[in-house]
Amino acid sequence: MTVLFLAALIAGLLLAVRAMLYGVERGEHPFGEPIPTPAPVRMWEPVASAFAMMFGVVGYLVSRPGRLPFGPGMLVAVLAGGVAAALAVRVVRRAMAFIPEHDPDDPRYVLQGHVAVVTAPIDGASAGAIEFEVEGRHRKHAAVGLDGSSAEVGSEVVIEKIDEAGVAHVEPWHEVEKRI
Repeated sequence: MTVLFLAALIAGLLLAVRAMLYGVERGEHPFGEPIPTPAPVRMWEPVASAFAMMFGVVGYLVSRPGRLPFGPGMLVAVLAGGVAAALAVRVVRRAMAFIPEHDPDDPRYVLQGHVAVVTAPIDGASAGAIEFEVEGRHRKHAAVGLDGSSAEVGSEVVIEKIDEAGVAHVEPWHEVEKRI
């Protein structure tokens, strides 16, 4: 019986790791159809993981020599696993209901790290201009140098952020390249 309990514990741990790596929200539909928002949740993974881990741990502990006989020990392990599964359902449902106060993707930093080309010179005193392409769309922005840096027309720069006024804060690519 020890092997059964240890196998259940290991299977539960593997399921928990899978849920942590891939999440419990369903990804893209296999037929390419759009996923409804909010995405449906695969509830079975965290529930099965919690049940298997608790069943394995409690079953292993109560099946040791001098503890409970097989029947009552198995019953205690199944009950403990059931309680853990019920708690997992509660935790997942509460996590699904959580709505963040603000959008975690700050729109100022969505283009951070994107490379652009200078179309009007950027110096420490005045703003220049940059051009770049995002998702097939050509975009132009006014730009200032990060920490007062300058860039000549035709040089490549890296976008740090685009502020609320639509001005890009950029750094010359050769400076970024030195840090890489």
